[in-house]
This record gives sequence, structure tokens and C-alpha cells, in this order.
Amino acid sequence: MAKGLIGGLIAGGLIGALLGGGLGSLAGAGMLMALLQITLIGGLVWLLLRMFRRRPALAGAHGGAMSSPFAGFEPRSAPQRPSVRSFPAVAAAPRSGEIDIDNADRQDFERLLVEVQDAFSKEDFGRLRERTTPEVMSYFAEELSQNATAGRRNSVSGTVLIDAEVAEAWREDTTDYATIAMRYESVDVMLDRSTGAVLEGDAERPSQATELWTFKRESHGEWRLSAVQEA
Repeated sequence: MAKGLIGGLIAGGLIGALLGGGLGSLAGAGMLMALLQITLIGGLVWLLLRMFRRRPALAGAHGGAMSSPFAGFEPRSAPQRPSVRSFPAVAAAPRSGEIDIDNADRQDFERLLVEVQDAFSKEDFGRLRERTTPEVMSYFAEELSQNATAGRRNSVSGTVLIDAEVAEAWREDTTDYATIAMRYESVDVMLDRSTGAVLEGDAERPSQATELWTFKRESHGEWRLSAVQEA
């Protein structure tokens, strides 16, 4: 309709100008200029309207404003148990309930920290097997074998527990588990297997570490190391 009206105005203006006063008529010329101005303004308005009508195409597929790329995003919930790095994870099974950790248990955890570190440093497979689960023992054996193949030996000495806190303790059927946050210091170095030269670490100064050690015991038996994770 807009194009038809504008075309009619242009044709009518030109015919009126020609028939009314001729090409030399000032009134006709003025009328023609006015019509041309109206035509140009109308065309500009029509063009702007077309442009604005196309802008909603940028909206979402269902109309309205564009949806945010983060719409509906929900952060993942924190895991209920610490994930185990390097060591095999404790099998996830339904818990029967929380358990209490007494002073005797705490002493066992501190003793195992020192004994496991010492046995690993001395590459004592027998002592490691007595104090760890088969899964952890297999990991220790693999790491010790890799060090031997590379001509290195990991020496850990002077292990002292500085602080310990029970992260959680629970029972699954007849098996007890306890995850303990342990902060300790030790002299931890990597040595050349042949010469005894220090390859990594400082043999003169102890370093501190904080790790989550998970212990396991069957039917109120002895605690054994079942997992380790850096805190």
C-alpha cells in the first residue's frame, strides 16, 4: 500500500504541475518540490520501519529477549567423599552409619603413617603388605618397580605427625572406614640408586605435607591403609 500511495502522489503531482501552469509555472514547480520532499521523507520513514521490524529476529527461538548461554546452568554438587588421587578409591557402598573414633584408633593411624612411610622408603614389601590393602599394595609395588627401573630410590625419614583431624568415619556392613586429614613433616628425597646422590628434594631440611589417609578394618580387626589423597 505504501508504494502505491507514494507512486500515486508522484504521478498526480507531475500531471498537476504540467497541466496547471506548464513547466515554467512557479506554483507548479513549488508544488512539485513539496511533493518530492514528502515522497523522500515518506520513503525514509518506510525504510526505517522495515529495519526496526527485522530486529526481533535476533531474539530467542521462542520469541522475547535472547536467552543467556548460562540459562539453566547449575553447579555440580561437591562429592560426598574425597576422590582418591593415584591410589585406588574405596568402593562406594551404602553406609550403615557413622562410627566414633577413639584415642586408640588415633594412635593406630599415627603409627601406620610412620610405619608405611618407613617401609616404603626401605622397599620392604612384607611390611607394606601387612599394613595396606591389596589395591594399595599393588600401587606401591608398581611405583617401587618404576623407581628401580629408572635407577632411583625414594627415601623418606624422620616422619612426624604434626596435626590430625577426623574428616569422616563410617561403617558399611561389617567394614569400618575412617578418612583422616594428616599434616606431617618428613625428609623426603629422591636418590640415585647407585651413588646415593640427591636427585630431588632437600636432605637437610624436612618438608611438610597435608594428605587425606583413608583406613579400613574388617570386623573390628586391625586398621590398614586403603587410600591416600593430597589435601
